[in-house]
Amino acid sequence: MSLPLRPIVEAQDLPRMQVPELRERFARGEAGIAWSPEHDASVGAPTGALGGPEAGAWPYDFANPPPVDVPATCAIGQAWWFPRYGGLIGTDGALYNATIGEVRHGSQDLSILPGVGENTTRFVPPAAAPEIEAGAVFLPWGAGFNYGHFVIDALTSLQLLEQAGLLGGLPVLAPKLTPWQRDLIALAFPGLEVREVEAPVVRVKRAVFATSMDHFLHHPNGVLADVAARVLARAPAGKGAGRVYLSRRGQSMRVMVGEAAFEKALAARGFTVVRPEALSAGEQVALIRDAQVLVGASGAALANAVFLPRGARVVEIQPLNFTSQWVRAACRQVGVDWRGYVCASPCPARAAPLLARFRRGFKFAFRPPLDDLLAFVDQAL
Repeated sequence: MSLPLRPIVEAQDLPRMQVPELRERFARGEAGIAWSPEHDASVGAPTGALGGPEAGAWPYDFANPPPVDVPATCAIGQAWWFPRYGGLIGTDGALYNATIGEVRHGSQDLSILPGVGENTTRFVPPAAAPEIEAGAVFLPWGAGFNYGHFVIDALTSLQLLEQAGLLGGLPVLAPKLTPWQRDLIALAFPGLEVREVEAPVVRVKRAVFATSMDHFLHHPNGVLADVAARVLARAPAGKGAGRVYLSRRGQSMRVMVGEAAFEKALAARGFTVVRPEALSAGEQVALIRDAQVLVGASGAALANAVFLPRGARVVEIQPLNFTSQWVRAACRQVGVDWRGYVCASPCPARAAPLLARFRRGFKFAFRPPLDDLLAFVDQAL
């Protein structure tokens, strides 16, 4: 038997209440939403800078700061949970928007979810599935593989649920985690019980989640600074690197032509050049925490900027066809000076090294002018 799906926008469709009432309703298996306090930690953040040959084409208003969200915590009754994707569908067909926002990024019609047909109109529950009495859902689809989404969407969701008093004695539910994900959770929330579930669909009698699951990365508030402080409090000691470059030469999606020459020039300026995917989460934090300058092309590893000391500087190299404000927004919440360098992109694919072009997942190449880029970096030193 299939269920007709009805989209639920939590802020509009769930009954609003204060946190104490939300906890009571959750205990009874009832739905509700409670807003977290306003918490903008970007007041007095450095102004930053925007440069590069395509700075004039950057599609955002640099004169105004990025938007800052006020997320909420939500409680619902019986639901189907999709561990790999983070999505929740009520047993009455309610499709909870905040839990499937990132799924839509990869599957607009949600047909990637087991049992959901094309056009997102109906759901066929599984004939048999594991059952869990209650749990906290925090990990959206993108955070399952993307470091930035995990730090800024998933860990902040745990922080909000804890602040609301909704984690006491409640198992935190997650799909099978990677070592780096477990490391970050242990740093930020030591002793937290996480129940890893590998089933495709699970029935949960009561669930809580935070709206920060849905792309909080694009408009974080001070909760992100709180999470960063928790990680830093338990992370390994710093490595003494004052200048760090996050290399993408091991990545295939967006290839920077001339990156080897850029790395050589940065090394001559005292930069430590690393491939973050080769480091554990703790090693990444230890490397970043004492740095005064962090340089890298747009990518998930720049979420490490939130672990920099206040007043440090970030230079983000943005290809024109892959611009965003998320690193700038994160930097503002932790008092870090963001500087964006915008260059033309894409360039002809043949300009990229042959090996990079034939790697699985190659999307495009870009070639920032080396001397101009180095001059921009020098201004941040």
